[in-house]
Amino acid sequence: MPGTFTPDQMYDHELNPRKGWPSPYAVDYAAEYATGVTGITAGMCCSLDANGAFVAGVGDHDMGIFIFQNQSDFDVRSDVGNISGGVGSGLVACGAYELQTTAFVAGVYAPNDPLTSTQVGANAGLLSVGTPYTDPIVGVVSSGQSDSEHDATIKFLAFWPVYLPA
Repeated sequence: MPGTFTPDQMYDHELNPRKGWPSPYAVDYAAEYATGVTGITAGMCCSLDANGAFVAGVGDHDMGIFIFQNQSDFDVRSDVGNISGGVGSGLVACGAYELQTTAFVAGVYAPNDPLTSTQVGANAGLLSVGTPYTDPIVGVVSSGQSDSEHDATIKFLAFWPVYLPA
């Protein structure tokens, strides 16, 4: 019996902890996706809506959560003949770790650049350079961009997560 969808390749969208995780003290979180939310991929920054469900990006006072799995992965979403947990999970932006993501807006990133993640438009959930105290800041660039070990056309952005409301 064929399935009804094709998940992304594992290396197309990634969140890779570089330091500080796994740890018994790591702050992670699991939740369902809000009704109507689609297209969330690993490495994106999400937050919780008023019902405690994941939505893309962060609002002015939302805590960022960096997603581990693609929303279409089999451990998040059921397909014909399969069972799943029905929830996504991620690392919370107040944790003490360094992360690498493929989910960012193309551009130039220097160490110490503050990062934000909008909730609207085509870049919802993607990291981009932000302005402290104007934008909600969810991270600070550490070593910047690097190539993926699987495909040189895929780039990573390394950063430390932080929580600084707008």
